[in-house]
Formats: sequence, C-alpha cells, structure tokens
Amino acid sequence: MPRDRQRLTLESGPKLELAKLIPGGAGKPGSHIQCVLTYGSGETIMALFKLSDYGGLLDLSFQGRQQFFSLVSEPRHFGGLQWYVICPRTGRRVRVLYRPLGAMSFASRHAWGRRAAYASQFLDPIRRAWRTKSKVKAALLGDEDPDEWDLPPKPKGMRWATYERWVARYDAAEEMLDAQLVQAAARLMKRL
Repeated sequence: MPRDRQRLTLESGPKLELAKLIPGGAGKPGSHIQCVLTYGSGETIMALFKLSDYGGLLDLSFQGRQQFFSLVSEPRHFGGLQWYVICPRTGRRVRVLYRPLGAMSFASRHAWGRRAAYASQFLDPIRRAWRTKSKVKAALLGDEDPDEWDLPPKPKGMRWATYERWVARYDAAEEMLDAQLVQAAARLMKRL
C-alpha cells in the first residue's frame, strides 16, 4: 500500500547537478563558468562558478536571494578534476543540490532528511513498475514513435551491454505487473 503523501518531493522544485553545470573539461582551476537555468515553472537561477586549485565558490542567485557554496575537487584516475559542493547544512561533499517547493535555500538530499522524499517513494508497486517501463522506453526511443514500440530496439551507438541492462529493467517491471495481475485475478476468483 502506498504511503500518503505528507512530505515534499525532491523533484518538485529546482535541482542543480554539477555534472550538467560544469561541462566536461571546463572545470579547470582558474575558470569562471556562468550558467543561467530556466525551469518549466518560469523560475530562473543564475549560477557563477569561480574555480581555483582544489577549491572554489558557487554563487547562486534566485528569486532575489543569493546563496554561496564552497567547492572542492578531487583528481580523477584518468586526468582532470571531479568537483563537489559542500552542503552548508550537513558538511557533506555532494554533486546534486535540491530546493523542494516552498524551501528558501538549496541543500543536499541528506539535509532535507524526512521532510522530503523522491516521487517514486509515494508510488505503489504497480505505479512504480509503470514508471520504470516508461523511463526505459523514453531512454531507448530516440526519434522513434512511442506508440509504435512496446520495447524499442537498441539505438544506434548504444553498447549491447547497456541495452541489455535497460531490457532487464524493463523485463523486471513487466514481471512485477504480471505478478500483480495474477494476484488481482486470484482475488476476483475467490469472490466468485
């Protein structure tokens, strides 16, 4: 049985992912990166990164407010740097910051604790399986017609191992839906 929604979802508000904000190769010490993000709600957030050797500063401007974050970096195994934000509430190094609806500031997932959760945590097993199927389908579709395929073929350029992982997720969701259908049919048969 799904839980009643009493908490905010982390996805309900803006989400900042460092991997998307600092493009590959741009995170070199001494760089200044400026991004303007516009969300579907019409909200605009300006992010300014000032990167130095193994540290930096992230300045966020949104809704007439400003919030600053410290940045740290770690060397990657094959060269380059991996950047992290220091969450002001928990002190953790994180790659994603959230601001659920109604919140005044950005923080890590851990900082929101039990006050916020992922949308999937409010779904029952059937809805979760349908959501998984649609996410797999969206990832594999590309330019194909969504109504034409139940499970789209492997997109050009995708490795077979990757495609097989997507197929396994899709099949697991199908099995969950089939099991739920069998249980529902058994309950109906008991009533007769």
